[in-house]
Amino acid sequence: MKRVLLTLSVLTLAAAPLTGVATAQSTTSSAFPSGYTRAQLDAVAPLLTDLKTLQSSRVDLAQGRVVVVGLSAVDRLTLLVRLRQANLPTGIVDYQVGAQAGTGSTGTAGTVTPAPAPATPTLPSTTTLTVKGSPLAPTLRPALGGPAAIRAGTATTWSFTLANSGRSPVTLSHGACDVRFEVISAAGEIVRPDPKDTLCTMQIVNTRVGAGETSEVQKVRWDGRGAGGQALPAGTYTLRAVFVGAGAYSPPATLTVTLTN
Repeated sequence: MKRVLLTLSVLTLAAAPLTGVATAQSTTSSAFPSGYTRAQLDAVAPLLTDLKTLQSSRVDLAQGRVVVVGLSAVDRLTLLVRLRQANLPTGIVDYQVGAQAGTGSTGTAGTVTPAPAPATPTLPSTTTLTVKGSPLAPTLRPALGGPAAIRAGTATTWSFTLANSGRSPVTLSHGACDVRFEVISAAGEIVRPDPKDTLCTMQIVNTRVGAGETSEVQKVRWDGRGAGGQALPAGTYTLRAVFVGAGAYSPPATLTVTLTN
């Protein structure tokens, strides 16, 4: 009889729930209602770096998603590419416009990222620049460099460069006109769209970007005129350029310039 009671006691202890272990796991690995984990949510924050139209971001712990406010269409595309490269689900981000910033539940432990300085001028949500192929490696970061002011009617050039933060050199074989650009006014209007004449892409150029180095891919040229060749009024404009060649494309690079008469 004593042996039977002892056996029952052991079985009862074995069936007790391990509440302490379950609680410890829930902080990082268990999923929110959205199906995503906290580790996945936290991994999104570094991907928001350098998105110039981002107004704010937060973690919605009630639903288990990252809420971003104010991204333009181009910056959304950039973020989608970064999510895929990081092997994160694209649905983990909830995109909202500025008027929606105060809606929804953030949870008691939600985090808020300070908004970067607003871009000047305002970039439109549409673009005439098209991309195709696969995104460049995230270690290759584009930039535009050159004069900050130009005089109307004077042809001026800027350099489109790629900086390589990786440990290995990268060589791109591409067309001579594979850097495409457009010009945007302070009002957000695309006043000089990407032209469609790409005959010079038949010339092949080899661009080598060494590890830790920055190399020029191509120069872009603008004379302060609009799509029809008309002189544009003095003011602030933004050059926006992308590399699309060698079966790959880059995130957009922007530079603000002042046009004077």
